[in-house]
Amino acid sequence: MCFDGSVVRGRGDDGRPLHFSNTWATGHKDQMEDNYRWGRQMGLTLFRDTVLWDESKHCPDYAWLDRLQNTSNGQIELALNHYGLPEWINEAMFWDGQAAELMYQQAYQIAHRYQGAFRSYNIGVELGIWTDWIAAPNNRQWPFGGRPWWEVYRQTSAITIAIARGLKAGDPACLTAMSEPWGWGDMPYPDQARPFATVLGQVDEVARQNNCLTWQQGQMGLLDIIGLNIYFEHDIAHMLVAARHLFAGKKIVVAETANIYRPDCHPPALWWAKFEALQEADLEVSWNPGFSMLTHELGEAMAGNLLSADGTQHWQKR
Repeated sequence: MCFDGSVVRGRGDDGRPLHFSNTWATGHKDQMEDNYRWGRQMGLTLFRDTVLWDESKHCPDYAWLDRLQNTSNGQIELALNHYGLPEWINEAMFWDGQAAELMYQQAYQIAHRYQGAFRSYNIGVELGIWTDWIAAPNNRQWPFGGRPWWEVYRQTSAITIAIARGLKAGDPACLTAMSEPWGWGDMPYPDQARPFATVLGQVDEVARQNNCLTWQQGQMGLLDIIGLNIYFEHDIAHMLVAARHLFAGKKIVVAETANIYRPDCHPPALWWAKFEALQEADLEVSWNPGFSMLTHELGEAMAGNLLSADGTQHWQKR
């Protein structure tokens, strides 16, 4: 179950300003312990949560992280960036590389302080989409600027690599993960896989042609887990095969999945059956949103969650 901690800091589909963190906006910040208790009562054993920042002290919110550590039981993957950097980072720092240096230090501090507390760290949830939102033509997320995609990706990918490096320096034994959309539209898998490949240091001739060389900063040891965000009913078995071919030797998981687009037509039991049909008992699959969240498009409550704010369980596998 993913306790979605995405940050919207920009404009919605209707042009209206949106500025919220789902960890706060949904009430998860206050009732986190109850949410985990309810989730475990459903039989769930894997969770994802998100770092919060102490904006006044320019550091991680250690009170929040201590609470997560106390409830983790080695089951929580902790995301360090889901579309939103600490807000003390200003636009100049984002574009001149200081943000990457700062995020290295923040990641180092977290991994060093909480060695062994979390099952893994997510260095960037949907790096590709985060880049899309900042870049032209979308230009809907901080720091805006309407700059070309590759110019933005030079910064966002460098920040993500810096987070991975900081985590590995702070705790060499920690596991790192990323999660990216998979099987969406007609984009070839190598293009969908670019964020993973960049962090892994794989040669990228397309990036070279666009004067983006951040893949040269990556290396194979920076990323342990390839997370696929699968939200469509295409050939799931083929999606897994494609990822395993591209990233042989890496652990492949379904980092996010749900029936959020048509929860009325495809209730959780039917959607979940698609994964059971694969007959891969060891395949890790995480539901998102497991808990209520606000959408990135209009800021309204999203459907399809397994758990509501009052603890109501919408579906439990028997």
